[in-house]
Amino acid sequence: LADDGFANPVETPGAGGRGRRRLGEGGDGLDVVFIGDSITEQRQGTMMGKSVTDFDGIKEVFGKTFTKDKGGDFNGIAMGISGDTTKNLLWRLMNGEMPYGLTPKVWWVGIGLNDLTMKGCSEEVVLLGILRVVEEIQNSHPSDIIVINSILPVVRNTDGLLEHLGKHHEDVALKKKEKNLLDEEMNKKRDHVDLWPSIVAINEELSKFASAHKGVKFFNADNVFVEERQNGKYVKMDLMHDTVHPNLSGHKKWNSEIKKRLHEIIKDGE
Repeated sequence: LADDGFANPVETPGAGGRGRRRLGEGGDGLDVVFIGDSITEQRQGTMMGKSVTDFDGIKEVFGKTFTKDKGGDFNGIAMGISGDTTKNLLWRLMNGEMPYGLTPKVWWVGIGLNDLTMKGCSEEVVLLGILRVVEEIQNSHPSDIIVINSILPVVRNTDGLLEHLGKHHEDVALKKKEKNLLDEEMNKKRDHVDLWPSIVAINEELSKFASAHKGVKFFNADNVFVEERQNGKYVKMDLMHDTVHPNLSGHKKWNSEIKKRLHEIIKDGE
């Protein structure tokens, strides 16, 4: 993220008109608007604006879960664009994707992973970027609830291991890591090795922020995608399409937990 201000226009791949077309569906009577990057765009059945057969089921499940006419408990739309960072999303919100008349009860924000991975931003910069998006929504919709979704875990190995628990396992992992650092082939495959500590740190700060600010909630998706075993924490590989994106099963379980949270927020007047 550059220092020239989050609101500067930036190129967003595949954005041409897609945001306006989605908003044309109408904002009246919406319970929730999901905004974010490619993980949110999966719910539209597309990637970079193009239909992806593997995501047809995800789109269908999202539609059934978040369309009352299809049996869902809530009405919702997804506005995601692949590759978007917090800066991209902020620009979208300030330039047409949060117009007058789009009045959901809840804004569900899922952004930040690309800042961390593609852009190599520090934890502090990623956190500030997410909070700037929250601020922009609050400024335009002060009475709406904003839910910040935790940054999802990134798969870094075939086992889905995120962190070792216990000194013995940490020592074994350290020795293996030192060996891998000497292996040129392994070096090429270590794109996401050090992301988990940063993701944990950012999510912890987001949770603290939500607890301290009225109208802001935090949703910890680790309860869906991460499991703790005897020797460590792991991504549930059966819920992942690739290293970053959930598959159909992942979205089903995630949607189910989101629906429970929305009931707490909307139905019970949290």
